[in-house]
Amino acid sequence: MIDNNLALSADDSKLIKGVAICLMLWHHLFPNALYIGDSSIVVSLVRFGKVCVSLFLLVSGYGMSLRYSKVIENVHGVGNYFSHTIRFLMKRFLNFYAGYWIIFILFVSIGVFAFGISLESRYETDNVIFPLIVDFFGFMGYHSYNITWWFNRTILLLYIAFPLIFFLIRKIPYMTFIAVLGLMLLPIPIAFVNEMTVWLLPFFLGMFWAMKLPEGYMLTKRQKYLMVLPIAIVLCGMLVFVRMNNIVPYFTGISVDGFLAVALSVLVILLLRNLPILSTSLSFLGKHSANIYMVHTFLFSYWVPQLIYSPKYAILIFYVFAWNFFAHKRNSGVCKENNWYIPIGEIYQYKIDV
Repeated sequence: MIDNNLALSADDSKLIKGVAICLMLWHHLFPNALYIGDSSIVVSLVRFGKVCVSLFLLVSGYGMSLRYSKVIENVHGVGNYFSHTIRFLMKRFLNFYAGYWIIFILFVSIGVFAFGISLESRYETDNVIFPLIVDFFGFMGYHSYNITWWFNRTILLLYIAFPLIFFLIRKIPYMTFIAVLGLMLLPIPIAFVNEMTVWLLPFFLGMFWAMKLPEGYMLTKRQKYLMVLPIAIVLCGMLVFVRMNNIVPYFTGISVDGFLAVALSVLVILLLRNLPILSTSLSFLGKHSANIYMVHTFLFSYWVPQLIYSPKYAILIFYVFAWNFFAHKRNSGVCKENNWYIPIGEIYQYKIDV
């Protein structure tokens, strides 16, 4: 049966995250196309791949909103609302740290003791205690031991802001949208704050999608093929062109990605969810996207870059690297009953919505 539901299911979220993780790998593997010859197409795809961040934030905002709506559905009174909200956020943080701390301890230890990548060199200071503690809690941003973990601070801060955004969307949704858009377009001299306003947009749009689209909203074939798909395709094309060519002041690069993530997500769920082989493969990557995000930079940048880039051709490098994350858990195994795996990409399986 063809699924024309415009709402996102759990499987749809995995599918979108699978697409996002592929874009992330391409974006990170070939930042300057140093390992290949003719690189113009590769570099263009690298620039486009940054949209992966907005895709992850969109799905995270969507999923959190659906879960939180159920948590507070029958809650009455400010005190009960507050306690349920705190418990909800505590669960989110515990889910995050349960996986992150295992990865952090394991991979930082391997980096220091097996590969000689010292804490001092990564934190750029001789006094490593404070940055190590801050990094352990995910708030070091771009100064983390693993630079890719800058995203941890972003998602954790958005978790904190989530209840306020949720409340504002329920009460004044369109005014909130204008405010979020205004914050993003307003040039702020503080780099960190300016960056957070950009990443707020896709998170907000995911929440807005979940809260304002009726659950189970189905498209007719006419609506799908004559209206929604053509609009999504045209929007994607226009937004990619604007994003890549810097033609609109204050609305270029990653500032475009929140809207582009929505259009791409619509294309993904309407075109790919009904293709069994492709959707299954991407959903598998999406299911393990947190693992891949957490560990991939160690492998291709810090530990074994010569091995990873040995195929020389971009498509082969990407294929071989991504394929490693399909290693089946039954082929490895330290403590299989506790979900410990040895193959690349499944060092430790945990669930986190990113």
